[in-house]
Amino acid sequence: MLKALALLTASCLAQAEASSAAKVEEKLPFVTSLHFENDVLAKSDRLYTNGVRIEHFGEYDGCRSIARTLRLPDGVQHRYLCGGSLAQNMYTPSRIVPLPEQEVFPDPNDRPYGGWLHGGIFFQHIYAGRAPADSSRLTLQATVGVTGPASGAAQTQRWLHRTLNDIFGHTVARIPVGWEKQLPTEPAFHFSALREQPLLWSPVVDVTWSAGAMLGTVFVNASLGGTVRVGYLARPYGLAPIMPSVVKELEAQRTPGEASSELMAIRDERAWEAYLYARGQVRVVARNLFLDGTLFRPSISVRKAPIVGDSEFGAAFRTGGFQFGLSMVFRSQEMADPPNPLLSGHRFTQIQLSYLH
Repeated sequence: MLKALALLTASCLAQAEASSAAKVEEKLPFVTSLHFENDVLAKSDRLYTNGVRIEHFGEYDGCRSIARTLRLPDGVQHRYLCGGSLAQNMYTPSRIVPLPEQEVFPDPNDRPYGGWLHGGIFFQHIYAGRAPADSSRLTLQATVGVTGPASGAAQTQRWLHRTLNDIFGHTVARIPVGWEKQLPTEPAFHFSALREQPLLWSPVVDVTWSAGAMLGTVFVNASLGGTVRVGYLARPYGLAPIMPSVVKELEAQRTPGEASSELMAIRDERAWEAYLYARGQVRVVARNLFLDGTLFRPSISVRKAPIVGDSEFGAAFRTGGFQFGLSMVFRSQEMADPPNPLLSGHRFTQIQLSYLH
């Protein structure tokens, strides 16, 4: 009896050790982020004027279950993430206070005031290529929300401007006039897809292209863009923390006698990054609710430009459980017939704080 018990115990311990040795895959860290966009920080105060978004995502077990249900590729190199977000965006005319001699305000030929409160869920597929340039990312997102007074944008902007004035002085931000004539309340939703793929990669510079589309009551557009990063780089899409486990798993799956593929030096994997970046994007726009007006109720509208471009310049730092990014975005004129022909495009600042856990 004792001998049988000893054999059973030894067998269980051997299985546990084998299981522990085989289980080398690690998951990407969960990420909780705060994104803040504002044009006052860029010494501007018009058009797309403020946005704040809180999001959380990670490699939950249910994400891979969804992928298997959809018959998407499986394996250690295919990573599936999912998560959610809550956000508020606000849009204003090119002027938020009337001129001394102006009788009608807001100008009916200018962009109308508009607010948007929305929540979303997204699903992401990352391919962790052994070579960084072979990696790719596909992000699918569904968003539902509400426009108009129910979005709370008017109260948010007035509160924010008063707060900035209290902190930095009464001339920093003007108190907006005219939110009473904003776009009306109605439900809003859209779907989006974004595909990203490195064109070239090295530890000091990389180039990535992207292509995307949006479809819904808020935006209908297609986009094409690219990003260049220069600095101390790990891997695209934050894959450095998991790559040693991916490489070990691939080697464990190699059949005896099969030639070993070139292994990157695991000891050279970088768990932190610091870099400067430049990003550009061009969008072909079929619909923009904040220019075309609401879909289900009558509202003010102005003619939109069919093609809009963004250029962004910034810096980012990521280490351990923290990530910080700061950038300036320059956007071309979105109105086809701006009230002032000399009115150029727009600029705003982006700040991103992320906690990796």
